Formats: sequence, structure tokens, C-alpha cells
Amino acid sequence: MKTSSILRASAIAAGLTLASTAFAAPVTGLTTLGDVTQASNLGSINLGGPAYLLGTASTAFEDDAPLPAGALNLSGTAAADIADLSVALGVAGSAFNDEDNGLFAYEGSALFTTLNVQAGDTLSLSWRLLGRPDNGPLPTFDAAWLLVGQNAIRLGDTATATVDQDGWLDTGLQQLSYSFSQAGLVRIGLVVADIGSFDGTSVLTVQNLAVTAAVPEPGSTVLALSALGVLAGLRARRRSVAPC
Repeated sequence: MKTSSILRASAIAAGLTLASTAFAAPVTGLTTLGDVTQASNLGSINLGGPAYLLGTASTAFEDDAPLPAGALNLSGTAAADIADLSVALGVAGSAFNDEDNGLFAYEGSALFTTLNVQAGDTLSLSWRLLGRPDNGPLPTFDAAWLLVGQNAIRLGDTATATVDQDGWLDTGLQQLSYSFSQAGLVRIGLVVADIGSFDGTSVLTVQNLAVTAAVPEPGSTVLALSALGVLAGLRARRRSVAPC
């Protein structure tokens, strides 16, 4: 009876070890700053499902003249000053500048939270960057980032958005995975910002934001299954030598 209980417990443990490899947990408890909303479309553009939309539009200024002020604002809340974004995200004010071209970030929006991760956990998401064509004398290109701790990873900019969708330049849907190298608490965020000027609204869409637990070391799974096999063998042996 005792051996049977041990076998059952070992089987459950082995099953849990194997099942954990496919588990992806949606990221919840997100904080927003600036012009952020949730929707399944941007104007007439179908986003294929619910998404977070982060924009760079003001509510008081004509960022996209001749359109009126706030015409492309998503939420009724203006994009945040880049200094406020940097403070909220705990990064340097220069983190979102385009230093290669000597351009500064001016305003934008963010979606962020703090995760408790294990080494090997993977953050995954789908993103898409859309921008209004900048027809000024010196066109500039807005950009988007994934923030992991102090590290701002540039996703892309509107210079790479070439498909025209209902007046928006569009990068198309992109996929991203990021594996954490260390365990502990880490702040992650998604950011979009106006670069070089306040003109020209851009929108970052974020979908399927999730963390997948690290795959167990092959040795741990093999060990669990080996232990199960040994216990099964012992049980069979005891039965074979049991007195008549």
C-alpha cells in the first residue's frame, strides 16, 4: 500500500514536470501612462482581436494638421511628456532618444508592470507600429520599445512602416520573444514616443502579452521518470516473491 502511494505521488510529480513545459500565463496588472486604450480596431483597420493601443497624440494641439487637435487621440488622455515616462519607468531620460541621428524623444505612452520571473522564463508578445506620414520639411520617425529593467530594446520605427492602411503607415504584425537570464523582480514595459518633433501621431498595438515558464532541465524529467520506473520494478518484485 505504501509503495502504491509513492508510485501515485511520483506519477503526479512527473506529470506536473512535463505539463509545465507548455504553460503560458497572460501578463496582468498592467499600469498605463499617456494615451492608452483597448480596442480591436484602429479606425477601419481590423487588428484581428483585442489589443492595447498606445498613442502619441495630444488632446490640445494639432499634431496632425490639418486635422483638428485631438483627432487621432485614442483615449481622451494626452500623451505623456517623455520626462514623466522616464520617471515612471525608472529609466534615464535619454533612454528613448535617437542618438545616432541626434534626435530627442518628446512625448509618448507606456504600458508596464513588474514581474517575478525565473531564469529561462520567456516573455512573448505581438506588436504592430502604425504612423501618420510626416510631410514636414524634415520628416522624423517615431519609435517603439520593449523595456526590460533598465534596458530599452528598440522594436522598430515608422521609417520601416511601408504599407499604407487607411492613411497610416503600417509595419504589419510582428512577433517578439525575450528570455530572462536571471530570476527575480523585473519591470517590463512597452513604449511608443514621438521622436524629433511633436508632429505626426503614431500608435503601437500590443497583443498576446504572456510569460511562459522555463522548460525544466532534461535531467529533472528523466530523473522523475527513472524514479517512477524503479519504484514500479520494486513493486513487481515484491509481488513475485510474496508467500503463497
